[in-house]
Amino acid sequence: MKKTVLTVVMLVAMAISSVCIAAGDGNELNKQQRVVDKFVAALEAPAGSGLAQLQGDLAPGLQSKLTAGNFAELQKQLREKFGKQKEVKFASFERFDQADRLLYLMGYSRQQVVRAAYVFDKDGKLAEFVFVPVEIEAEQK
Repeated sequence: MKKTVLTVVMLVAMAISSVCIAAGDGNELNKQQRVVDKFVAALEAPAGSGLAQLQGDLAPGLQSKLTAGNFAELQKQLREKFGKQKEVKFASFERFDQADRLLYLMGYSRQQVVRAAYVFDKDGKLAEFVFVPVEIEAEQK
């Protein structure tokens, strides 16, 4: 009886401690996902708009590179190359010493799958992003 109670107490303690350890990473992930959501919404906004709401979430290096004109050009290039955005799915979260990387799989009208990677600096600001089309080969029968 003592062993059973001790085992149950140990399992409960381990479960609680594992939840507490992951809480910090989960909070960071939630914050960064909100920034990505705002970024994706800004990309779908009318040309040239949407950048103003992101300024506080961008790292200084990206802020200087991503001007209103550059952002409008990015919106135009994405629409021309991939078409209209259909879906956005979160794929992975990676933590590094000085940065975090979130990977999303996005679907567009002209490109079935686009891998979007967003890199956040140690302060939680969006520092880099990239969109890479993924070519899917048809099954051979």
